[in-house]
Amino acid sequence: MFNIIGAIVALGILVTVHEFGHFIAARIFKVEVEKFSIGFGPKLLAFKKGQTEYRISLIPLGGYLKMKGENPDEKVEDTEKSIKTKLWWQRAIIAFSGPFANFILALLIFILSFAIGKHFEDQLPIVGEVSANYAEFVQENDTIIQVNEKDVIGWTQIIQNTRVDEENTFLIERNNEQILITNNEVEPMIWATEILPLVPAIIGEVAPGMAAYKAGLMDNDEVLSVDGKDVNNWYEMRTAITTNENELITLKIKRGNDIFEKTLAPEENILDNNRIIGITQYMPVKYVEKYNLLESVKYGTIGTISFVYLNYAMLYKLITNPGAIKNNLGGPVMIYTMSIQTAEKGLDNILSFFAAISIILMIMNLLPIPILDGGHIFFCVIEGIRRKPLGMKIQIALQNFGLFILVFLMIFAFWNDISRLFSRSSSIKKNKVQIENGK
Repeated sequence: MFNIIGAIVALGILVTVHEFGHFIAARIFKVEVEKFSIGFGPKLLAFKKGQTEYRISLIPLGGYLKMKGENPDEKVEDTEKSIKTKLWWQRAIIAFSGPFANFILALLIFILSFAIGKHFEDQLPIVGEVSANYAEFVQENDTIIQVNEKDVIGWTQIIQNTRVDEENTFLIERNNEQILITNNEVEPMIWATEILPLVPAIIGEVAPGMAAYKAGLMDNDEVLSVDGKDVNNWYEMRTAITTNENELITLKIKRGNDIFEKTLAPEENILDNNRIIGITQYMPVKYVEKYNLLESVKYGTIGTISFVYLNYAMLYKLITNPGAIKNNLGGPVMIYTMSIQTAEKGLDNILSFFAAISIILMIMNLLPIPILDGGHIFFCVIEGIRRKPLGMKIQIALQNFGLFILVFLMIFAFWNDISRLFSRSSSIKKNKVQIENGK
C-alpha cells in the first residue's frame, strides 16, 4: 500500500513540475492562467490569487493548467492575456517549457543522487575469461587485490584504477600466493573486452514484461543448460541464447534445491538486435561511493544527457521497427513493478528512477502528436512557416485524432501489463507443479 501511495505521489510531483514550467512561461509572456490544479477531477481545496484559481483536486495522478484561449474552439476576446494573441514562437516556448521543467528536475535529481552517495553492485575481482592476447598476463581464477597500490573490491574498480598509456602495477593472488605484475600494455577497457570477471549463470534481476518475467523466472535462479547444452557461466549462457535460431528455447533452472525446465521465446533487443530474455547478472559485491559537489554535477549531467540520448535512440528504433512496440511498451503496472525493484537498492537509486521517469515524461510530451506539447509546438512551427495558423477545423480534428491515439496507447499499454502479469502468474504456478512432480 505504501509503494502505491508513493508511486502516485511521485507521479503527481512530476506532472505538477511539468505544469509549473508552462505556468512560468505563460506568466513571462503575460498569458492569463485561469486554473492551476494539482490532481484531476472534482476540486477539494481552492483559492484564487489574481486571475488564477489554484486548486487541489480529487484524483492525484498529475495536474493541469488552463490558460485563457488555449482551446481551438474556445471563443474569447482577443486580449493581450489570451494565448491566441501571442506570437507563434512565444506559444512554442510556453509549450516547450513544461517538458523542459521535467528535464531540469531530472538533472537536479541525478546530481542529488550522486551527492548523497551512489550504491553500486559489481562482480568480484576474480578473472573468469582471458583472451589469448593476455593469457601470459593473468589466468582464470586470479584475484585482483590491488591496482596501482589501490585496493579493489569490485571489478569496476579495476577499470577505474588502471591508467591510460602508462605503466600499471597489479597485485594478484594466484594459487594462494600473491604476485606483483607490472604491465604497460593493459588499457582500462581491456578489463571489459579481453579480460572478464568470473560470472556464474545466476539471475540478478528479471526485467518486468520480458520473456523471463512472463516465464516466471526469479532472482537468484541459476541457469544450468540451454536447449540441453550445459552452461558453466554467464558468457556460455548468453552465447547459447543470442546465437540460438529456434523460436523457442528451453532452460534448465535450479531454484534452491529444486530443478525444473522452462520453455520461453527470446525477444529482440531493439538497440543491438541481439536475442535476449530479460535478465541481468547477479552482482555479489555491493558498495557506496561518495562524490563532492563538482563530481556530483559532472556525473549527474553526464547521466542525464546519456539517458536522454538512450531514450531517443530507443524511440528511433521503435519508429523504424513498429513490430517491436508490443514488447517494449509498458504502462503503470510495469512502472510500479520497476519502482519496487528500485526501492530495494537505496535512496540514490529511487531518486535516479524518479529522474528517469521525469525524462521519459519529457520525451513523450515532445512527440509531435496533436494534444501533446510536441503537437502544439508543431502547430506553432507550421504557423511560423506559413505565416498564418492552421484552420480551426483542422486543429480541432487533429487534436481529436491525437486524443484517440493517446487513449489507444494507454489502453494497449495497460492490456500489455495485465497480459504479462497473467503470463507470469500462470508460469509460476506451472513451475511449482513441475517441481512438485519431480520430487
